[in-house]
Amino acid sequence: MNKTQLLELTRVNLRYANPQVTDRARRKGKSGKALTRALINQYLLSGVLFLFIYGATMFLIDFSQMPGFFTYYVALFSILAFSQGISVIYNVFFESQDLPAYLPLPFKQSTIFAAKILVVALTVTPFVFPMFVVFLLTGWRAGIFLPVTIILAVLLFLLVLATVFAVCCLIVFGLTRTKFFKEHKKVVTSLLLGISMTIAIVGIIFMNGQSSYSEVGQMDRNPITILLPLFQIVANPFSTSGLLSLTGLLGIFLVLMIAVKLLILPKLYEQLTDATTAKGAQRRNYKANQNLGQLLINYNKQLLKEPNLIMQVLSTSLLMPVIFIVTFAIGGSLNLSHLDFRFIGVVFLGGIALAWMTINQTSFISNLISLDQENFHFVRSLPISMSKYMQKKFLVGLVIQFILTGGIALIGSFLFRLPLIFVISFVAGALLGSYLLCLRFFARDYRFILLEWTSISQLFNRGAGNTGLVLTMFGSIFGSLIILVMYGFAAMYLPFWPLTLGVLTLIVLVTIFWVRYYQKNFWTNFD
Repeated sequence: MNKTQLLELTRVNLRYANPQVTDRARRKGKSGKALTRALINQYLLSGVLFLFIYGATMFLIDFSQMPGFFTYYVALFSILAFSQGISVIYNVFFESQDLPAYLPLPFKQSTIFAAKILVVALTVTPFVFPMFVVFLLTGWRAGIFLPVTIILAVLLFLLVLATVFAVCCLIVFGLTRTKFFKEHKKVVTSLLLGISMTIAIVGIIFMNGQSSYSEVGQMDRNPITILLPLFQIVANPFSTSGLLSLTGLLGIFLVLMIAVKLLILPKLYEQLTDATTAKGAQRRNYKANQNLGQLLINYNKQLLKEPNLIMQVLSTSLLMPVIFIVTFAIGGSLNLSHLDFRFIGVVFLGGIALAWMTINQTSFISNLISLDQENFHFVRSLPISMSKYMQKKFLVGLVIQFILTGGIALIGSFLFRLPLIFVISFVAGALLGSYLLCLRFFARDYRFILLEWTSISQLFNRGAGNTGLVLTMFGSIFGSLIILVMYGFAAMYLPFWPLTLGVLTLIVLVTIFWVRYYQKNFWTNFD
C-alpha cells in the first residue's frame, strides 16, 4: 500500500467530513499539515472530554479486583462503538458520493478503503476512548510495570476497535451486496438502523439487569464471560491464560482482516457503484387538490424519510435518553409512584431537561433547511412567500420533535410509574423545552446553512464540530442535573406556593424573551 497516497486520501476525507471546521481553520490561515492537525485536534479534544467525564468515576474502581465491572465497561463501550460504527461506515462509504472523483485516479481499492476506515475510526474513537482508560487502570492496579501496562492498553484498545470495525464492515458490506439492497435500498438502510439500535439497547439493558456480588469487601457485577480473556490480558499478561487470550484475540483479528481483504476489497469499486445506482423508495404518488401549504408540508416530510438520516439522528440524539430511561425503569432504581406533590415543578423542569438531552445539532429540526440542498435556491426564485415556506418547514420539524421527545417523556412517565398529574407536568415540560430548542436549532441551521453537502455527517459537524456536539451533550446533562438537584432541595425545605410561583414566573419570562429574540433576529429575515 502506498503510504503517501493513504495519507493524502485520509487528509481529503477529513476535510470533507467536517467542512465547516475546515473552512474556519482555513480562514485562520491554516493549510496543509497544519490544517490536518487542526481537524485531528477536534477529535482528540472530544476524546479528552469523554476521558475527563468518565475518568473521575473509573479512577475510584479497582478493576484488577473487579472483573465484573471491567467486562461491563468494556462491553458498554464496545456496544457504543458497534452502534456508531454501523452508521458511520455506511455513511462514509455509501453516502459520501465521492466515488466518481477517485475512479480516474491511480488509487488502489485497498488504499481507498483504508483511508475511509481511518476517518471512521477518528469519528467513533472519541466516544469510546474511556475503554482505553479501563485497560490502563486495570494493569496499573494489578501492579504491572507501567510501560508494559501502557503498551498493553494501547495494543488491546486498538485490537478491540479494529475487531469491532471489521465486524461492522462485514455486516454493512454484506447487506449492501445483496440483490434485495439493489431493489430496496432504503429498506436495507432501515434494517441497518434496526440492527445497531436493537443491539445497543438490548445489550445495555441486559447488562444493567445483571446482579451484583461481593468480593474482597467490594461490590462487583457478574462478569461477562466472553470478555474475561481481555481481563486476563491486562491483569495477568504473563500468565498462561493471559498469553493464550492475547493469542486468541490476535487470531480472531487476523481472521476478520482476511475476511475483509477477500470479501470486500476485490469488489469495492463495483459495490460502491452498484450502491450509488441502487433503487430507493418508489416514487411518491401525486395527490390532487392540495393547496400550497399542504404541498410544502408534504415536501418537507419527504426530506425526513431518508433512512440514513433517520439512522444517524436516532443513534446520536435519542439512543442515550432511551437507554437511560429503560435501564433505570427495568432495574427498579426509580419508582416515583408515591412522589410528593411539592415536586410537581421539579418534574416539569425534568421534562425540559429531557428536551435538552434529545434535541441537539444532530436532530431533524437542526438540519431541515440544509436538507433542501439546491432546492433552497430554487424555492427562493419562486413567487412564493419565503416566510410561509420557512414557517411550514419549521412546523414539520416541530411536530416531529414533539412526537419524539413527547413520546419518550410519556414512555418514561409510565415506566417510572408517575401519577397522572406528574405525567402531564413531565410531558408539558418536554414539549415546552422542545419548542424553545427547535427555535434555537432551526435558526442555527440557517446560520450555518450548508447546501452542497455530500454526507449527512457534514451537517452534524457544522459549527464547533464533534467537540461542540460532545460539549453540548454533556453540558446539557450536567447542567440539568445541577438545576434539578438545587430545585429539588428547595422544594423540600421552602414554602411550596411562593417557590412554585417564583419558578413559574421565571420560566414564563425566559420563554417570552426566547421567542421574541428569535422573532426579531431570525424570522424577520423572511418577512
